[in-house]
Amino acid sequence: MRGVFAILLALALLFVWSLPGVTALRQLLLFAALIALVPLTHRPRLMTALRVNRGPLLWLALLTLWLLAQAIFVSPETAWALGELKGQWGNAVLAGLLGLLLALAVREGAVTHGAWLTTALAAVLIVQAAIAVGQSVAHWWLHGELLRQVVPLTGGKLEMSYILNILLAALTVDLLFRACRRPPLLRLPLAAVVGSLVLALAGTYLAGARNGVLGVLFLSTSAITLYLIDAWRRHGGARALVGGMLLLAAVTGFAVASYRSDVRWQTFAQTVPIAWDIDTHRTWLDSDREPYPALPGGATVESSAYLRIAFIHAGLRLIEAQPLGVGYGRNAFAHALRQTTDAHVGHAHSGWIDLGVGGGIPALLLMAGFLGSLLVTGALRYFHGAEPHALWLLLLTSGHAGRMVVDSVNRDHLLQIFMFLGFYLLFRSAPPVGETLPAPRPR
Repeated sequence: MRGVFAILLALALLFVWSLPGVTALRQLLLFAALIALVPLTHRPRLMTALRVNRGPLLWLALLTLWLLAQAIFVSPETAWALGELKGQWGNAVLAGLLGLLLALAVREGAVTHGAWLTTALAAVLIVQAAIAVGQSVAHWWLHGELLRQVVPLTGGKLEMSYILNILLAALTVDLLFRACRRPPLLRLPLAAVVGSLVLALAGTYLAGARNGVLGVLFLSTSAITLYLIDAWRRHGGARALVGGMLLLAAVTGFAVASYRSDVRWQTFAQTVPIAWDIDTHRTWLDSDREPYPALPGGATVESSAYLRIAFIHAGLRLIEAQPLGVGYGRNAFAHALRQTTDAHVGHAHSGWIDLGVGGGIPALLLMAGFLGSLLVTGALRYFHGAEPHALWLLLLTSGHAGRMVVDSVNRDHLLQIFMFLGFYLLFRSAPPVGETLPAPRPR
């Protein structure tokens, strides 16, 4: 009974994480779920599991230690940096611990069968996708137009597109394993998985986040590549080529539709050189007071692309000027700028820039090592053991690292969701205690 209660708390937290204005509820559910899972954890097996997954854990520990030492000995705003570490990084580490304990409880049989728990986690994301699409359809029914680039459920399109990318990664793994004649990731009928895929793609289209669309294209390309490798081994080149062409046609159609439905893509190339010239065009310092620059044709630059590119350039300068960082924080970019100029900005719209400005070059290298260790672990366990959780971990981590280039996803609840699912998948995909990874299956 205690195990069921722990699962319900974790599922509720996964749903609540994405809702705006419920910080206290998130904290309550996080601590309650941890308290419920600790008594279910077998200490000796925990230590063994930690040794098996010591690579990513070591990188995470080194990154945490650096951020703490940097806040105390380097940052000019120690109190602020320590507060940010407690509220931001500390909660993310606790979320990772929750995923770890949940996965370990599954492996030990202390809670329900692992396949059903993984399905339940994906089902939470499916429900969120259904609600988001339903809100848009309801708006169309009442007002005659779909909601585009507005998601009442999460309060922002970035948050919704990030969640949908995670869901699409899980559905991609499931469908790929089914296509390759392997046990699927999710305990759902094929029709339900396909329906969820359509729902997630519709939600991505309605959210209108260009970076979410790029995530879909990355997932599609990855899945096609892995499917072609498997089909080539099982059926030979002809059938693999036909299947690959059909899948590629579907992906291309989605990409073309997204491009044509979003006029922002059509001025992106012209925006880049203007946005990169942060000395001539100063709108990025205070976009509420300064007008946006004009494109060669006279139209105004698209604000999102302009600000992202300008912030990246400004952030690179800040990292060059202060290679050890100013102190970890969700708005470290603004804190660094305000040391020399009257800037009215927040985060940099790039997780790597935010981290580099705040934690310095050491934090960038350590974060790259942490994410890289997750990628390598996921890849090895997938290719050597055909483990679906390992492939989801691989796609989740690569997607998160990619989104960090152009979105500030390594903060607040988005970082907590990544750490929770990342550590759940890391420990779920590990070979049983005392066993090594099985040899690849014969083709």
